[in-house]
Amino acid sequence: MNSAAGPRPSFRNTSRIQSLTANRSLRVTLWSIVVALSVLKFCYLAADFPNESPWLIDQAKFTDEGWWSNAAVAHALTGHWFVPGDYNPAVALPVWPFLISLLFRFTGVSFIAARALNVAISVATLGVVFLLLRRFARPNSGFPALLGVVLLSASPFAFAFNRLAILDTLVVFEFLLLLLLASYASQKRIGLWIVIFLLAVLMVLTKTTALLLLPAVLWMAWSAARRTWRSLLRALVFIAVLPAALLTGYSVLVSAMGYGLDYRYFFSVNAMPGLDWGQTFSTLTDLFQNCFWIDRVLYPVGLAVLILALAWRRKLWANPLFAASWIAIAIQAAFIFRRQQDYAPRYFLVMLAPLVCIVAIAFADLRLPSPKSALFMLLAPLGAFLLNLAMIGHFLTHRDYDLRDAARSIAQLVRSHPEQKPLLMGVSGNQLSLMTGIPSINDGFGTERSSQEMASYKPGWYAEWNDTPRDPSAFAGYTLEKMASYPIFDDEDRTTLILYKIVPDAVNPSEPSLSATPTPIAK
Repeated sequence: MNSAAGPRPSFRNTSRIQSLTANRSLRVTLWSIVVALSVLKFCYLAADFPNESPWLIDQAKFTDEGWWSNAAVAHALTGHWFVPGDYNPAVALPVWPFLISLLFRFTGVSFIAARALNVAISVATLGVVFLLLRRFARPNSGFPALLGVVLLSASPFAFAFNRLAILDTLVVFEFLLLLLLASYASQKRIGLWIVIFLLAVLMVLTKTTALLLLPAVLWMAWSAARRTWRSLLRALVFIAVLPAALLTGYSVLVSAMGYGLDYRYFFSVNAMPGLDWGQTFSTLTDLFQNCFWIDRVLYPVGLAVLILALAWRRKLWANPLFAASWIAIAIQAAFIFRRQQDYAPRYFLVMLAPLVCIVAIAFADLRLPSPKSALFMLLAPLGAFLLNLAMIGHFLTHRDYDLRDAARSIAQLVRSHPEQKPLLMGVSGNQLSLMTGIPSINDGFGTERSSQEMASYKPGWYAEWNDTPRDPSAFAGYTLEKMASYPIFDDEDRTTLILYKIVPDAVNPSEPSLSATPTPIAK
């Protein structure tokens, strides 16, 4: 007797449907996690860089946001982006200040808006990573690409630094976008080559060390164009020769406009230190140890994949993204080694996305021929994911607002003393300007000495860390009256921010002095 409902589905078809349903549910769950983590990045942007983090020695948390945004802040407050004699990095790195300046037209000077822009860029980076991995990690399966996006979105390293208004987040986005565009390069796509050339220039004008990432882009473009001698020449022209020519022209233009001194000063103050070969072993040891800053689990997994690719799965090197990722990591590691002790944790940030790509590609490579090995390998990313979620949760639930509160208190003190010039001096002055809208000058860097800046600008306020003026001789003829003290960070070199009022010394104008008046303590 025939059933009115038609033939019953076979066991094989039922199993396949169940598998597809489970697979779809897993993808929905993972994408939901990515979206949730992306939204969380926008929360509590006024909070300080996390205390008790593995990256506590990084000084970007109290200087770099202000330095790189200084031109935009100065333009919004005074109408002029350039401050003669002060530190003007926008002369050499104009891209980020230009973007921030556009943003400030709508928001006014706001460190939260600047940080939100960086978070938005980091979220866009997830999309680029997905497209890259979808293209190069088993194109017929989107799971390895989704795995990479999940790991990157759950990185506490990226979470902490993407929430600062610094250059590295934009550089990572530009680099990955360049890799994606270069993967489509061919002899017939001249327009695409021009876009790659212009984006390469913009990346270097975002941060000069981004130059180290161009060899990886060159490899990707050459691989996409079938690795012929003609395609190598084309790639060299558009990724090396033309960018070098345009950047040289930019430096000539900057000098012709009268900013040559500041342009040269930027490169001199950021020049490589002398290399001490006697420290080679200790430097290498520190480098291998500090790579754990990137990720406590994925870093050793990446080393295991490297050994695997060299000894067994050599075909992995035929994958252009796998090879380009290792090129980027190797050159950045060599750069950090070359700087020896003069580096910061954020220098390792550009290694994170390439490392995630390497792990995802290796997983995809093992998934079909050796599913048990792939499943075993998946345990490490799962462990990294859970550990990283716990760290992000700790950051979000143990928030500090000490720097924000100190900036608000300083702004209130400055505005409550109209007899003092509302100009703040200090190495973190630009950071405080970004957070308060009070103009500042930098006594740590600049083409003029602090004493010259004092004579030129006559600031009314001075902010310094840990109670000792950087250059006491700059205040000859003035008394520094300590107005407030702000305990902020867990870094022993930067634990307390001190605010001084700069008062002309009518008694003995030849000797600087510190006032012994009572000091109100604020936090």
